[in-house]
Amino acid sequence: MENKWDPQWQIKWRDIYSQKLRSIPWYSVYGNHDLHKDPCSCSDDVSECAQTNWDITDLNYFYMPGLSWVKEHAELELEVVALEMNHFMWGWKKDAKKDQQKAWDCEWTPCPEKCEQLMEIRANQSFDLFYDRARNSPAKNLLVFSHYPTDYFSASQQGLDFLAELSNAQTHHIEYFAGHRHNTDQTSTWQIKPNNNWLVGGGGGWGCEGYGREQGIVVGEIAADGTIETYSVLVDADECCQLR
Repeated sequence: MENKWDPQWQIKWRDIYSQKLRSIPWYSVYGNHDLHKDPCSCSDDVSECAQTNWDITDLNYFYMPGLSWVKEHAELELEVVALEMNHFMWGWKKDAKKDQQKAWDCEWTPCPEKCEQLMEIRANQSFDLFYDRARNSPAKNLLVFSHYPTDYFSASQQGLDFLAELSNAQTHHIEYFAGHRHNTDQTSTWQIKPNNNWLVGGGGGWGCEGYGREQGIVVGEIAADGTIETYSVLVDADECCQLR
């Protein structure tokens, strides 16, 4: 997206999903492909970002009141914690050298060096936000999400510390969701037991992963006692992608 008037809002979202599906807020964070043309990639001013939207009643856009943000749902005993983690797009390459541990897609922006610096700063701010909520949230459950699955954080000490806290169930139950890869599973990710995590990128689009053909969505249900159950609802993979 280049701005709030970018036609992609219409052709890739409003024209794809029905009015009924868009009748509730869609919670969002930035992914790597969002960086390429977004003014946010080169600016310290978050108000210049094409996708930020502080008005939860404005259903013409995603709800994203900042790059990393928190939304309390006391009636559900739940707090949503959204994290901007594009600095870790290198995380699949476990042997990446120090100078390659950065947001690689910044090369497609007008300001590669500035973008890389911003992504690192924003990731650090995300960690600070998560640790604050892990310590101080009164909610029984934390629903945490970013663009990157848990295994992307296993190649650095900072990421391993994050995974350790995601696995901490002493104060909260944590459900972690991420996309980036094009599959829906719990087998390709770094486990955070006794808490739970999902890869939820299985919806076709660019393509499908070679290791699996689980295409679909993840449903979460919250019981009256605050207990969360999650499960996948899959479709015929041929509806989303071609065999490789």
